[in-house]
Amino acid sequence: MLRKIATMAVPALMLAAFAARAGDIGYDPTANPFDALSAAEQRADAEDKLVLLIAGGDWCIWCHYLYEFLEKNDDLDGALHDVFVVAKVYVGNENRNEQFFAKLPKADGAPHFWVLSDRGELLKSQPTVVLEDGEKSYDKEAFMGFIDQWRQREH
Repeated sequence: MLRKIATMAVPALMLAAFAARAGDIGYDPTANPFDALSAAEQRADAEDKLVLLIAGGDWCIWCHYLYEFLEKNDDLDGALHDVFVVAKVYVGNENRNEQFFAKLPKADGAPHFWVLSDRGELLKSQPTVVLEDGEKSYDKEAFMGFIDQWRQREH
């Protein structure tokens, strides 16, 4: 009997761990996006960086692919954070954040990047499809090219 309980418990624990991980990629439908952007701008100003605003959600498979891609590529993640303060804003059925996104160029999908100055000035609206590898991930060279494009820009 104890063995049967243990056998049933292991898959349940694995499923719970996956579910917790799957939903925890940094998009909070209850967060105030205006506050998140303001905090990112203040930090970017203090650190002489740009802001990378990313729209997405835990429902978005490509948001998960992006998260996993950066987790596996510490060099890219480090380079990204050397240039940008990243602010993730949820967009989805739980909260469309329409008032927030109305002030930005329309995104055709998620994730979507907007590059902003440390004062919140829009520098570029960037779909992420051009950074994909054609499979279920992102292209390392294309992603580094995106980062380097902004690294060389004077703040």
